[in-house]
Amino acid sequence: MAPTLLGRHKDVDCPKCGMHFTVGASDEVFPNTGKLQPNMRLETTACPNCRFEIDMYDMPVFKGDRILVTKFTYEFDEPDRWDVVVFKYPEEPKTNYIKRVVGLPGERLRILRGDIYKIGTSGDWEIVRKSDPYKQDDLQIVIYDHDHPETGLHEFGWPHRWASVKPSTIGGGIAGWIDDDQGWTAPTATSFLLEGADSDKAKWLRYRHIVPSPQVWNAVEELGTENEELEWKNTPPSPELILDFCGYNSYTGGNGGQLFRESYWCNDLTFGCEVDVKKIADGAELMLEINEGVRRYRCRINPASGEAKLFRVVEFNRGELEEEELGSAASDVRGEGSYHIRFTNVDNRLCVWVDNSLLDFGEKANLSIPETANPNPQEGDLTPIGIAAKSMDVAVEHLVIKRDIYYRSEIVQNEFGSGRLESRHESSLRHDRHDPEQWALQYNDGMQAVEFELADDEYLVLGDNSPRSKDSRLWGNQRRAERRHAVPRSALVGKAFFIYWPHGIPFLNDGKGYPDSGDSMLRNAPYFFHNQVRDGKVEKTSYPGFRVPFYPNVGRMKRIR
Repeated sequence: MAPTLLGRHKDVDCPKCGMHFTVGASDEVFPNTGKLQPNMRLETTACPNCRFEIDMYDMPVFKGDRILVTKFTYEFDEPDRWDVVVFKYPEEPKTNYIKRVVGLPGERLRILRGDIYKIGTSGDWEIVRKSDPYKQDDLQIVIYDHDHPETGLHEFGWPHRWASVKPSTIGGGIAGWIDDDQGWTAPTATSFLLEGADSDKAKWLRYRHIVPSPQVWNAVEELGTENEELEWKNTPPSPELILDFCGYNSYTGGNGGQLFRESYWCNDLTFGCEVDVKKIADGAELMLEINEGVRRYRCRINPASGEAKLFRVVEFNRGELEEEELGSAASDVRGEGSYHIRFTNVDNRLCVWVDNSLLDFGEKANLSIPETANPNPQEGDLTPIGIAAKSMDVAVEHLVIKRDIYYRSEIVQNEFGSGRLESRHESSLRHDRHDPEQWALQYNDGMQAVEFELADDEYLVLGDNSPRSKDSRLWGNQRRAERRHAVPRSALVGKAFFIYWPHGIPFLNDGKGYPDSGDSMLRNAPYFFHNQVRDGKVEKTSYPGFRVPFYPNVGRMKRIR
């Protein structure tokens, strides 16, 4: 259920960009006993922000979140969609599982291109949204946080992901955008400034998904600043599609570990930043843009009046663009000052928050996308996020891009749990991530949706960590149930309510606590070191499993959404 709920894991701070993230470590132990599997320790991980490969072999490992479950909730009420529930695993009723309710009794559901659909009252497929946009916001996964840039690579000429650009009239650049040295500047490594109060022409700052690799970091360390053998000094690196990479699943070692498991294009994006309006002239406007394949959406904000408007861009040329207004709302962006703004296109719904207050644009913000619409990524998805301003002086910082959970349409095909992937070309899709057209050809050639039907007392449950979740999609059926994917109402134990005890945070010894190795004076004390089973015998290892002293991890004590 990561990242909502953490199982056995390691906390990692990237030494290059400073990003903090967690890596699942359940593969190190036997699931039934918790004892260490011989030769299965995790070795390295890739930072989800800058992709530097990090040695985590000796990093502390922690047990998962302990939670409160309200067992009486479903004695008086029915589960709501998106509730996190505890239930008895249908294949092994003595084992409790925890997953998120996605399908309700009597529904017919489909997983397609990362989203959940159901048959609506009209008999047509309709997307299933999180009814509470704030819950949707809580489930987002960070793609790139500009507070943690790849500074160590930029010093060697690696391009920045955010750049001041303008549309090209003669082609070239990235998706028709070329560098603009008359637009935004970067006064610091994590902020941008536009002094545009004297210009009525919009100036763009755009995100290009130019992602380094461990090999790029290695090349920098092996060569040198002036060495022309650094490949990108002669051939600029290509941007790529945003795929379903998840740092929690990125590791070597363990049982079948892989640094990179991502394959599928994620088009449900969220962009947030802090906007500091410094000076406003007549006609001032701030604009945020999100691309999704052949569709493009904009939020235009008038900083003088506070009026915000949503638009769908109808035509795709870099000259005159036709826009269809979808709705307007009043915002608190009025006059000079600092505002935190988030713009999202998730589950075919546009949302805008200003200082964490959701704006009401009306029903048209719930997008209706025909089934016949082109679903494929386009060149514009290599640079899917933009912010522009005109007739104003403005600074932006704390730029963060996130994605929604991508539910993979995997399914088992027999009672023993033999699975079928979403695409039979899954292993090669990552190779085509720099070429949207080729990626789409590969994906469409081997893609399959998956459908589920539920009886009047059954539920469909999925895990938030879809690439690694054993949920309704992937259960076997040795019990010979009519609908092997369903959780009967009678199997529900309760609703997951609150994380009351995440792991404690060690201190002293550079934050590692004690013991830190097999040479510790606590070597012979019980509970501090892992046991493992080798040749049928239980033996103590030198791998610490519990460390002291520690203080409570208050920041993760929270309600489960």
